[in-house]
Amino acid sequence: MMNSQSKSVICRTELPTSLSVLVERFKQAPYKGAAIDIWVFDGPERRKAAEREIARSGADVHIYSAFKPLLHALLEEINLTHVEDMVIHYPVIEGVSDIRFMLEAYPVLDLFDDGQCRFEPMPQQDEKPYYQLDMTMSSSRKDSVRLFAPNRSRTDHAGMEILANCGWVRVVGAEDEGLDCDSPFETDLEQAFEWVLNSLKAQEWGNNSPLFDRLEMRLEAPFYETELPHSKEVISSAELMHEELYFAALETLKVQNGYKEDDRTFAPGQLVPYLVPRADETVLVELALASDPYLAIDCASETMPILHSRVEGWRVPKDEDPLKSLEHVDHWLSPDTVRAGLEALGGEKLISCSRRGRPVWGRYLKGEGPGLVISSGQHANETSGPVGALRAAARLRDDAHNNFAIAPLINPDGFALMREFCKDFPNHMNHAARFTAGGNDLEYVERGYENDILHEVKALTDAKLHLNLHGYPSHEFARPLSGYVPRGQEIWTLPKGFMLILRYLPGWQGIGEAILQTMISVLQEYEPIIALNRAHLARFSQYSSDDMGFSITKDIAHFTQEFPGSLFPVTIITEAPDETVYGEDFHILHEAQMRCVIAGARVLRDLIR
Repeated sequence: MMNSQSKSVICRTELPTSLSVLVERFKQAPYKGAAIDIWVFDGPERRKAAEREIARSGADVHIYSAFKPLLHALLEEINLTHVEDMVIHYPVIEGVSDIRFMLEAYPVLDLFDDGQCRFEPMPQQDEKPYYQLDMTMSSSRKDSVRLFAPNRSRTDHAGMEILANCGWVRVVGAEDEGLDCDSPFETDLEQAFEWVLNSLKAQEWGNNSPLFDRLEMRLEAPFYETELPHSKEVISSAELMHEELYFAALETLKVQNGYKEDDRTFAPGQLVPYLVPRADETVLVELALASDPYLAIDCASETMPILHSRVEGWRVPKDEDPLKSLEHVDHWLSPDTVRAGLEALGGEKLISCSRRGRPVWGRYLKGEGPGLVISSGQHANETSGPVGALRAAARLRDDAHNNFAIAPLINPDGFALMREFCKDFPNHMNHAARFTAGGNDLEYVERGYENDILHEVKALTDAKLHLNLHGYPSHEFARPLSGYVPRGQEIWTLPKGFMLILRYLPGWQGIGEAILQTMISVLQEYEPIIALNRAHLARFSQYSSDDMGFSITKDIAHFTQEFPGSLFPVTIITEAPDETVYGEDFHILHEAQMRCVIAGARVLRDLIR
């Protein structure tokens, strides 16, 4: 688990677990014979154990999942053996995304054969949303089941009115009628979440930015992971809390400091959700100022440290060519592999410094053609880009006409945090590692630190095209405590395959479109990426509306934006569903990244002579 070199605790608290509180409450005599339904965020094993303990006292108790209640009910409660056809009527509630409860059902269709199950919207006025399942059995018998989806309306940390997942308790038939209830129950994870955000608001951070260097939000709780059948999806309560703590803390500090919620220039410092699984009945929550545990080694050593981790950064095998060996990479690179690749590439050495002092490496290979800049690693948890960038640069180097610069790891502070996260949670999205140590998105900073290298390569190359290699979640991205659909990130809720984004300055749309279409045609020839895209897009379409927010050409999703103020006339952003994948899927994605870069360089030379 992550271990900071030094730490100064700001505040901490301990909470009893939800199930320990509920067991103690409902094993009391007045509840004997009562029908009790409970919804919490615990995993199935803990819920079943608590059920058994309460039932010994004479209550008829059922404990369900507050997260994805429909999916869990079909996995745990409802026998699908004899179901031939099912219609899932999902709630549509005014003021909430029309597909919000359809997304929360994801990936329920994986439990059925093609065409055996389908969704139908069901407008609801009720303050207690529910799904209705209409089933046709193999005997032709019809059956209908109503499944409650516990949510409560509230004002969130940023002052927005939301409908969010919550715990719930329903009691009928207690000896004392006054004990009967049907109302929200604030679970341990909800309490911990609110405690962190309220504690952030209570601090006097001062007016200087960043407000701190590194702020750890430590949460120790009985987290669980459940692998879902027939898919690569895993429900992880630790991952859900990582996403909630990071994004909600950033939003809270933005609003508190007078920034808009979607602003990316605000630099509070590095926000680090620190999730620790524990098995007892206590939840620990802590805010602490901490140091970067690998900074001194990263900046002083010629070789980056090997982390004692479930997943190490990929390293070049002994006596192999650093660039040629990248063809076989099956997961994210170690920083020293990036450096070795650049040394083997040659060209003019370029370097700038991150906010914390880590080197940001680059190379310039002067040629006769129009200028091109290749960058990756801006969002450090998007890890296929550096591999694709280096592999493409090795190919481009062999043609003297190519005039290009490459900076394959432009956010090394974020990447150091990503390496930390992968020690314990290598398959998570790990979004807290995406921004710089300042806590902002380096693309939206005019000049300074990591961004200096992009300005330097722009001046050297006079580049008209910037190929900016990115990634996004390879599995569902949800925020159940903040309205479920990640606001400002709605398009990234479910993977849609390898995507492309075109940004251009006024007057450059034509050239940008020509480059984009060439890349699409090149990707169309790469069968593994097309197979992946078709599978992702088919799945996405089952849980989306007609207005998807992007276009699809030859199985490639893409969208276009005029982007005044961009450093480069044309920018193509690749988006690979690589958070966080390994093995053959990772290889397919960095191969697609490489092919896009090579295609972009070729068509640029044809368009600008």
